[in-house]
Amino acid sequence: MRPIIVAAIAGLLVWVVLELWIQWRASRTVSRALDRARRPDRHASEPPARLRPESRVVVRVSASEIVCERPDGAVERVGWADLETVEIVTTSDGPFAPDVFWVLHGRDGGCAVPQGATGDRLLLERLQALPGFDNNAVIEAMSSTSRRRFLCWQRRHDGSRA
Repeated sequence: MRPIIVAAIAGLLVWVVLELWIQWRASRTVSRALDRARRPDRHASEPPARLRPESRVVVRVSASEIVCERPDGAVERVGWADLETVEIVTTSDGPFAPDVFWVLHGRDGGCAVPQGATGDRLLLERLQALPGFDNNAVIEAMSSTSRRRFLCWQRRHDGSRA
């Protein structure tokens, strides 16, 4: 075969594989969301086996703060009153490594919580209750397969929440 034909076939194969992977990732996200909606009791205590590394991180949400406890004993926290920005950071490391993280920025600290952490469902519910929280940014982030940042919420400059 001529080199140009081989290159065209190789390019087409790469495109097909990438397209299939993107569709698989999107369907996995939708499937997981539907499963959680249909069977919330299943997800309350034990995360799926594929999220076990992430589930070793525990996020606790209280009326005053968010606390993230890591398996190595490190603890990160941010108070609701100090919360300035909520982002989702995605990487290209998935699907075999954590690749979606909630990043909470406060005035005096913050925390990074991997998707699939124990307690992340309650965290999402509380974050979605913030006035002006951008659920479209969450949807866009869940379909990202590259290194990106998605702003979900930011405190307004006048001191109130957006």
